[in-house]
Amino acid sequence: MMRALYSSVAGLKTHQTKMDVIGNNIANVNTVGFKSSRTTFATMMYQTTSFASGANAQTGKGGVNAKQIGLGTTFASTAIDIDTGGASESTGKAFDLKLSDKNSTSFYIVNTGTENVFTRAGAFYVDGAGNLCMESTGYMVMGWQVDANGNIRKDTVSPLKIMSAQNQSSQPEYTTKGRCTGILDDNSSNVNSDTGYAMNLKFYDNLGYAYTARFAAQKTGKDGEYTINLTDILDENGKSIISGSDTRLSDLFGTDNAQGSNVYITDNYIMASGMAGALKRLAMTPVIPDGGQATDGTLTYTFPASVVNQYLSYSDDTAKYAMPDGYSVKYTVTNPEGAEGDRKYTMTLIDASGREVEDPSTVLDANWLKETFQPGTNGNMEIVKKETMLDSLKEWLDAGDFQNGTAVDPADPNKGTSYELNTTQMQQLADKFVGENINVANSKVTVTITNPGSSEPGFAVTVEPQNSPLATLAGADNTALADGVHTKESTLLDYLGYGYVSVKAKDINDKDIFTTDLPLDAEFRYYPGDGHYEIVTPATDGFKAQFSTSDGSLTYIGQQGSTTQTLRMSNFKMEGGVANPFSDIQIDFSTLKNLSNGGSSTAAMSAGDGDGGEGKKVGTLIGLSVNQSGMIYGSYSNGNTTLLGQIAVARFGNASGLESIGDNCYRTTMNSGEFDGIGVEMDSDGSTIDSGTLEMSNVDLANEFTQMITTQRGYQANSRVISTSDSILEELVNLKR
Repeated sequence: MMRALYSSVAGLKTHQTKMDVIGNNIANVNTVGFKSSRTTFATMMYQTTSFASGANAQTGKGGVNAKQIGLGTTFASTAIDIDTGGASESTGKAFDLKLSDKNSTSFYIVNTGTENVFTRAGAFYVDGAGNLCMESTGYMVMGWQVDANGNIRKDTVSPLKIMSAQNQSSQPEYTTKGRCTGILDDNSSNVNSDTGYAMNLKFYDNLGYAYTARFAAQKTGKDGEYTINLTDILDENGKSIISGSDTRLSDLFGTDNAQGSNVYITDNYIMASGMAGALKRLAMTPVIPDGGQATDGTLTYTFPASVVNQYLSYSDDTAKYAMPDGYSVKYTVTNPEGAEGDRKYTMTLIDASGREVEDPSTVLDANWLKETFQPGTNGNMEIVKKETMLDSLKEWLDAGDFQNGTAVDPADPNKGTSYELNTTQMQQLADKFVGENINVANSKVTVTITNPGSSEPGFAVTVEPQNSPLATLAGADNTALADGVHTKESTLLDYLGYGYVSVKAKDINDKDIFTTDLPLDAEFRYYPGDGHYEIVTPATDGFKAQFSTSDGSLTYIGQQGSTTQTLRMSNFKMEGGVANPFSDIQIDFSTLKNLSNGGSSTAAMSAGDGDGGEGKKVGTLIGLSVNQSGMIYGSYSNGNTTLLGQIAVARFGNASGLESIGDNCYRTTMNSGEFDGIGVEMDSDGSTIDSGTLEMSNVDLANEFTQMITTQRGYQANSRVISTSDSILEELVNLKR
């Protein structure tokens, strides 16, 4: 009877233990990464009252089994269901990580401060020191670091300090490539203007400082001919880095072959207060050669073709004769402050490339009908325009400038029509054929025209009063004017004020005439006639861009076969021996088009070529992410993505043999297998780490409740055995009564 009591007590104890396990499973039904356990029982021992005997052929008796009475049950084992994954819970947090195993069970490696332990709970965060840690315990997550080349170094695991000081920023990169895209339209006003069509290229140096290179496109000829010119480079504060430096614009973008054009950059510079007088003195001071005398000093005036043609071109009945576009004249006056007879004048014809034309007659003789290019003062060549008053009157007649005429004799149209000249017309005739600055206010000039529609109309001029300063304009007896009457011979000497004097930018800068220095190779033009000035880029700064007339595509830029040009920032001269922070930038113009676009140009420049080279400023860390192999990446404000480390995992031959030490962690045992200190990559067997997701408990409540019922019944049955045994003992005791 006592055996039954003790067996039932053992049964109560084992079922209580099983209930403890069930209770623990249910208690952890919402614990991240929890693995449920199950219990197994074993018979405790057996009391043998009779051993088994075999069959005896001699006596004819068969064998007898042993007589054994069991003494109860004992707690045999708990088995962790380590291989069954829990359900997924989506959190959206970058460092909530779920291990999704493919073929074997993986564990995160975390360090307690004294040892490495293992966990399936992937609720991590970044602590104040930048370490990746378990949220619950602060244990540091272990993994592999990044070497100097940005590659993962798979050696002994170490704490992942992903927000270290060096990871807070991303290194800047200098710009190495650029491109110019879009359309240049011949009919847009910008490409035909002095300032050109503006395009900006933003680029970076190796320290991440931003700069803007200003370019201008100008239409310089027919049949798709343009130039692309560099006009300035500004820093982040809008200040020119060319200004005040020893670097010339043509050092960076251009060629000695003068492929560029003169782009006006006058508005980029402001004259310092009170410096107008200093500028005039500087411009109009004769240049004395080294070792020369004052009488050797020279002033050189430059007349572009447009100015020469405005004052000295000539038209007849068949054509207009003028200097070709792109040409200019340099008119040098030696000893300009000396008496007239002591001065010397020299004229040089310059072509579009800036070179002197050795034989000007090959260019100009065909363009001036009346031998306007002829020997001048001291045997030098001179441009001469012979103009008569008859020429002026014919021009006004052809232009319809005679208004409000009165017939001389209405009955006889052959006597002609009289026209009274206005003040402007009288002043123009006075300036040309009488003398400049003559007061014409009290004079009256009448022009009578006969046969106005014929090829040879007649003109007669009457001036009133007879003592008018314009009296010489009339014929001796007010008869019709003949060709050659009142002839004026004009040369460039008559228009010196309309040419400009070039001043070296260095001399301008030395006098601090402008608030910021000019580029050293900028061309400064001073017009002594009215004191205005222009600042233009040098002709050597830029490249010719030729477009196809068949489809508008770029044929070449700079030279045949080339569709790229380089902004040579490596040529920039730094002051004080400072290392050059720039890289050359190769600019691709291949997709630039010359097409009709409604009179609007859309050409623009951008850094990079679509595959990199755009350069970047320094970036600050703005985000972290983990990919499926456990690699941790940092995202930066400059667009960079940098590998910061990789989470390593551990795998064991018998994961169920790990010892649970609480806090969702496990420790190795002799039966689990050892950790080698290195770990493995999560995706080495096809497994993944899922970011923004947590692995929940794998407890099956239906199974746990079923087990709870069977455990309850087992416990209840064992208690009934005890109570029944107690009743039997009571009856036994009652026998003595």
